[in-house]
Amino acid sequence: MNNGMTRRRFMRAGATFGLAAASAGAGLTAGTSLAFAQDADLLADIKKRGFIRVGTFSIPPETWIDISTGEWKGIAADFTKAVAEEIGVEVDPVVLVHSALAPALDSGRIDVISGLYRTAEREKVMAYASAPYWYGIDVLLTRSEGGVATVEDLKDKVIGTVRGSAQEIEAAELQKRYGISDIRKYDAADPMLMDLKAGRLDAAVWWGYTFDYAAQQNPDYDFKVVEYLAPEYLNSETLPGNYYVFSKNGTAGLIQAFDAATEKLKAAGVDKQIMEKYGLSNPSYLTGKF
Repeated sequence: MNNGMTRRRFMRAGATFGLAAASAGAGLTAGTSLAFAQDADLLADIKKRGFIRVGTFSIPPETWIDISTGEWKGIAADFTKAVAEEIGVEVDPVVLVHSALAPALDSGRIDVISGLYRTAEREKVMAYASAPYWYGIDVLLTRSEGGVATVEDLKDKVIGTVRGSAQEIEAAELQKRYGISDIRKYDAADPMLMDLKAGRLDAAVWWGYTFDYAAQQNPDYDFKVVEYLAPEYLNSETLPGNYYVFSKNGTAGLIQAFDAATEKLKAAGVDKQIMEKYGLSNPSYLTGKF
């Protein structure tokens, strides 16, 4: 998949989770984003152009492009389309690897990231919505046959994680607790899973909702869960929330608009409808409680 793929026809074609249903140009070059500037009103610019550029990635069921139709699908896709509908604009998804999201936001290539965990390191360079619109559960994954049995078996083993993700933090904590010999970092999940399947990794830290979705689609899945990771691995009392993420410059109005739309949609139960659409019935995805 082209890592700069965009599509602009999704919001009206696929925004089936707006409140009505529930209640019935070019990016700036790197280095110029600060000049774009201190007093800019990005929300007004988005409304003027008629669409919002959304930085996203390819990890079902959270977000992916359906190759056969070109449609942006997934939990983040459906909820973001509903938010955009509330604001009155269309969406233009820009598919990137995790490590490219922050630079794209800083350069002005994208206006918002469709969902990231909140970390202290990210907060230094990015602004977050006031509340998450759903929560993730991460897992330690291994092969169905011949993998590790428990976290205590990780001593002197090699695990994988996705570069630029919060799972790096969890992998580092696992290494500290259980004596993992090496953490290999990948730009995307697919090559990590290929290495795990081939035996080049003993385990991997991955998104639990992605595993749950994949296992539902394929009962003979190649992987199994060693452990669902408690929020303490991220030094938190709640599960990691998926937040909309913005530039720190000129985005106050945009953040307020996203906050208001998110609160309204969640109050109408749109988040629950979307989760159920993708077969995710665990209430933890909505409450953040492990």
